[in-house]
Amino acid sequence: MSLIALARGWRAGLRAAVAAAAGAVVGGTALALFATWAPETALAVVERVPAISPAMIARLQAMMAQADSPAALVGTLILASLTGIPYKIAAASAPGLGIPVWELALITPLVRLPRFASLAAAGAILRRLTPAMPGWMQPVRVRLMIAALGWSAFYVNYWMHVGG
Repeated sequence: MSLIALARGWRAGLRAAVAAAAGAVVGGTALALFATWAPETALAVVERVPAISPAMIARLQAMMAQADSPAALVGTLILASLTGIPYKIAAASAPGLGIPVWELALITPLVRLPRFASLAAAGAILRRLTPAMPGWMQPVRVRLMIAALGWSAFYVNYWMHVGG
């Protein structure tokens, strides 16, 4: 989303964010369905993803178990995403916590779209802050370099604090 908005503007970035949210619905629902039939295997697969630990899984499961309504679950999952807990943990955990797959599918866009749209907005803002430059300084290249540096800093920080 951020790179698309960086290269093509806000509207293109927002379309990409909506498409990514739709993809999250499909992926999250597929993982939750898998967890319905093989919960231990689904969680074991998710645990093998770099930077996901058993402690992180247990933490999110405890947070999800305390959510007493779909609205509370949305808030819990948004908070989790802001603290670096991947959504795939929620998808793999939902059936075991008694959260119906259809409910997870319905709330997924509410949880994922704000993050995706904010990334598109960041790309669009960076695009606006880097106006036309001399021909030898291709704006897209400069923007991509700035974005690459920003994402690199983000992930170095993430790996240092969340672990892996």
